[in-house]
Amino acid sequence: MVKNPPVERQSEPTLPTTEDRSPNRSLPKPRQTAWQSARSHLGNEISLSHADIPIIACCLVSGLCDSSAYNAWSCFVSMQTGNTIFLALGASGQPTSHPDGWLKSLLSIACFLCGCFCFASTRLINPKARGTLATSFLLQSICIIVAAALVQAHVVPEPKGLVTENNLGFDPNELLPLGFLAFQSGGQIVTSRLLGFNEVPTTVLTSVYCDLVSDPKILALENVKRNRRAAAVLAILIGGIAGGWISRSLAGMSVSLWVAAAIKFGIAVSWSLWKPRTASPL
Repeated sequence: MVKNPPVERQSEPTLPTTEDRSPNRSLPKPRQTAWQSARSHLGNEISLSHADIPIIACCLVSGLCDSSAYNAWSCFVSMQTGNTIFLALGASGQPTSHPDGWLKSLLSIACFLCGCFCFASTRLINPKARGTLATSFLLQSICIIVAAALVQAHVVPEPKGLVTENNLGFDPNELLPLGFLAFQSGGQIVTSRLLGFNEVPTTVLTSVYCDLVSDPKILALENVKRNRRAAAVLAILIGGIAGGWISRSLAGMSVSLWVAAAIKFGIAVSWSLWKPRTASPL
């Protein structure tokens, strides 16, 4: 008996499909949460293009704070060279009109050094990141706010018009705002170093004057470092003039400190929104 050959079963027709069945097909990326997006945004390093503008604005803050502090308490909070001389004069009991001035200068120097040490630790957590810079300047603004609140609440005395030797007594409470103001000053000079703007130290002008006039390209049409130095000098000068006139006015010294705090807060906000650094081509 001859067996019939097996009948081949025809496969059923399949509908065309556009689905990619390749094992290498990429899956859709999960959407970032708001928290993850914020962390990514603040974790980006800033572009250094025009980043010298906030640093020069810090010079304006130094002028406001130093002129106000010296006029009220005969002590600097940013320019520690002057405080070092005041401290040295204290060894001989001078000046006679401020026998306790050395203590204020010593506290200012100590708080300034603490501020430099604390803010310099940001180098361990991406110092040029938006979030790091914004947090640093937010803390600096809070320090000035505390000092301004202490003055406005009359916890510490402030000058009323022109200062005379009759109202230059020492009040231990004066050490409180001095400490906060000197501490935040350390933060801004550290930032200028971390960002590479060494020609704008923000707290001292002696080296700036020297570098400005000894620059061999001082008369060049394009000289960015010269322009930064000149802007730093003008900013401290303008801040000092403004702080002096505000202290003499009915507004009082506290207004100078509130303005300085507002500038520092504005810088903090600007860092959080700053243009990110573009990746260098390989």
